[in-house]
Amino acid sequence: MPRHIQYLLLALLLAVLASPAGAAESEVTARSIFALLPESIFENTPEGLSPQDKQKLLSAGHSEFWEVAGETEDVMVFASLPFRDTAVALRLFRHATDGSVLAAFGTLGGSVCTLELWRVDASGRAVPADTPQEPDISTFFASGRKMPPDVQATVMICLGLGGLKAQPLFWTSTGMAHVPVDNDASFQWNGRNFEKLVQPHTD
Repeated sequence: MPRHIQYLLLALLLAVLASPAGAAESEVTARSIFALLPESIFENTPEGLSPQDKQKLLSAGHSEFWEVAGETEDVMVFASLPFRDTAVALRLFRHATDGSVLAAFGTLGGSVCTLELWRVDASGRAVPADTPQEPDISTFFASGRKMPPDVQATVMICLGLGGLKAQPLFWTSTGMAHVPVDNDASFQWNGRNFEKLVQPHTD
């Protein structure tokens, strides 16, 4: 497995294990939610996932193209086979009072990410949920600093540590571009919803 995906996997699992989510008190787990949700997020990977392969993942921990690379009560991470160069994760965010769960299903480790949010109520009914609004690109730059004039940008919402992260993507007429940013933007789960957080950029 590439080092950056290994790091993301370990950090994601450790962040969940360190948080007092109360998952042990609930019958709702990442595994039970994965069994409930469609395989649509895997459509954004080269390997994809069929319903039959999904059942193999649940029963045996691996299928022809995927394996369960890590699992806790609130997280499942899937790595592609044989090279483990693609990863998909499911992360649960539990509502503090109404018994519902917000399930974030997203790709990890790439310059481009995809993310789905599903809300599962206490009765087990799952419905798609809206992701937070993407912050303006200016959020990532210090006051007065602007992007180079020949660069375009978009912002994606991705699965991150402690919640979701906003990930800027820059490009020019010749391809992808690297533009240093001053700030990081994320959405941290507070037990009821996601709160936007802007902090100085860290590598």
